[in-house]
Amino acid sequence: MIKLSIIIPHYNSIESLMKLLKTIPKCKEIQVIIVDDHSNSSCKRKLADLKKSIQNKNIEIFSNKPNKKNAGSCRNLGLKKAKGKWVLFADADDLFIEGFYDIILEYMDSKWDVVFFKPTSIEVDTGKTSDRHVPFKNIIDNHLYNKNLSTELFLRYRFVVPWSKLLKRSFLEEHDIKFDEVISANDVMFSANVGYHMVDFKVSESVIYCVTKTKGSLTMLIDEKIFDVRLEVFVNYYQFLRDCLKKEDFKTLKLSGRGYLIKSLNFGFLKMLKVYSQLKSKKIKVIEFKLLNPVWLIKKLSNFKKKLQSEKRYYKNNNNK
Repeated sequence: MIKLSIIIPHYNSIESLMKLLKTIPKCKEIQVIIVDDHSNSSCKRKLADLKKSIQNKNIEIFSNKPNKKNAGSCRNLGLKKAKGKWVLFADADDLFIEGFYDIILEYMDSKWDVVFFKPTSIEVDTGKTSDRHVPFKNIIDNHLYNKNLSTELFLRYRFVVPWSKLLKRSFLEEHDIKFDEVISANDVMFSANVGYHMVDFKVSESVIYCVTKTKGSLTMLIDEKIFDVRLEVFVNYYQFLRDCLKKEDFKTLKLSGRGYLIKSLNFGFLKMLKVYSQLKSKKIKVIEFKLLNPVWLIKKLSNFKKKLQSEKRYYKNNNNK
């Protein structure tokens, strides 16, 4: 009987995928679903060779639909193929922590809809701990050590990644929770819907998943096409929560379009005006009093540019995907 389905979208990263697979136990209880997102011909040949050499019958390799090209549609296809009682999502360039399956076995017969775990991350080039996991680790820690309505709301609606949480497949099917099939931020609305519909959930101190940070692993933040998609997803996310939550609960989340307004300056002043108009037309909070403080604004922009510069080597050219 299959207890766990692990769904992995893949694109041109066969070496990283092999490392990930080595961190997953070879047992009949685990179904591993790899969905290739139209990799190049060389990578496809390697995947075909991998498929032939696989001794573990529970590793299944599929190709994304011909008219689809994004991780969201790969994950949705993986959900259709899933047979396990529980589901985990992993990115092809990440890793599971040794012994993770022993940790989640504890929850196989539990009542929970979702079990959250602390993530960690590493810079592959240096072997040092990265910071990619920190916002999500903080959400977990805050709820573990200061459990209240505010920390629960952040857990439900600000933990907007699919990994490092164990999801009951029947729960996802009951509420028809799927990923947006867009080129970026496909997991935001998926995670928001998980948070909105879950009733029974558990937060664990255990670490089961490691996000990696390598050269070319981050989405190019200054790609205007990616920016526009992320902005559209944020608008949908903001409106969904504003419409579904109590006014005070929504206010607690402190959502604002300010970050998108600042990032839009990368594309010029006219772009910023357009983004401002778009946010205001959707009644999304943008302006705060501190935005009118030129010292604060200049410092914020300076810090943002410094972060872009420091992470430059981790960006990839999205025109190749």
